[in-house]
Amino acid sequence: MTALRDATPACRFQIPPHNAAVPQARHAVIDVATGWGLPPHHERADTLRLVVSELVTNAVKHAGMLSPQIDVILHLTDTGCIQIGVHDRHPFRPKALLETVDDDSGRGLHIVKYLVDECGGTAGIEPDPDLGGKTIWVTVPLPH
Repeated sequence: MTALRDATPACRFQIPPHNAAVPQARHAVIDVATGWGLPPHHERADTLRLVVSELVTNAVKHAGMLSPQIDVILHLTDTGCIQIGVHDRHPFRPKALLETVDDDSGRGLHIVKYLVDECGGTAGIEPDPDLGGKTIWVTVPLPH
């Protein structure tokens, strides 16, 4: 894990595009979040566990062939939120975060969006400048 030199606490780590990396990412994110003041047994920690699991699983499943690694980026914002980004090198933008779909697929991302919305957070997708990949961002307020 790399601590980024920034005005706000931040870190970044890379994981291989393999299913075995999902729990590694989940544990790393919770370790960082608890270091930033999130109680590990708080329901918001459970929200982060599920969100990270889903985002990393999707990156592995849908972008693993095009991504030599998956980047996980965390920021503690000055407004008391944890922002998590999962970056891969596949240009596809999942519709489930952007709109309602009636397919059988994308349900995990609907759950992510619901959980993030429910706690007052936000979710979005930022394409790479070269359009060869994207970062899916979620912002989740820390409990007071």
